Amino acid sequence: MAAIALPAAASAVEFKPEFRTLGLGQKAADVTTEGYEGFACGSNGGPPLEPLTGWVDFAKCKPEANGLHEVYVEFGTRTERLSQMFRDEYNEELWIQQFGGTRIANFPVVLSLLFDDEGIVRAFRAVTDARAELEDRGRAYLLRFRVYALYGNNDWDCFKRPATGGITPVGDMYVNEVCRKEIDGKRVRVEAHVYRRPGQTGVDMQGMFMPGQFESMTRWEVFDATLPVSAEEAVQ
Repeated sequence: MAAIALPAAASAVEFKPEFRTLGLGQKAADVTTEGYEGFACGSNGGPPLEPLTGWVDFAKCKPEANGLHEVYVEFGTRTERLSQMFRDEYNEELWIQQFGGTRIANFPVVLSLLFDDEGIVRAFRAVTDARAELEDRGRAYLLRFRVYALYGNNDWDCFKRPATGGITPVGDMYVNEVCRKEIDGKRVRVEAHVYRRPGQTGVDMQGMFMPGQFESMTRWEVFDATLPVSAEEAVQ
């Protein structure tokens, strides 16, 4: 492997897939697998569960409350590994930000498609990855602006949640909102937050600063508008 230098890494980049080709209404057998890897049952935007061979194994995943089977997928992980191997030769941080790992608009995400019992894609989900490095996690709430722009910045129905249950701002910053928009036969739901949960003070018992004690996230979901609205989707 040490003999693999820039040409191999560049080759990996050339085959990075375009997630927007994963369209609603496609059959599992017709959804491309080129460039994708790490197929597994999803956990509602969390870490992967049971490994799968591809989209066609969707029925192995326990359906969510809405009846859909979530299939988790990754891309770009080989490029990320190569960049780590050759960190002395290339700017590892820049390379990973541009090409490495499962990223949308340069944000690390947990990506999945949701299939109905007939194997038809009925929803798409991307949640910023809570396992990401501190800098990426800290800016995760900003992904929502890229999503708003994708569907047009106007006509979003947004609900801002108050800080309750011990939730507090991070310094002067507090974001906790859900926005929805229906467009082109799709229901788009975007949830974003940045705050501290109870116990996340940002300092230790001696008053020393402790980085990373905050929550920052964007959750982007797109549903087929013909689906009934589930209780979970309706949550403000």
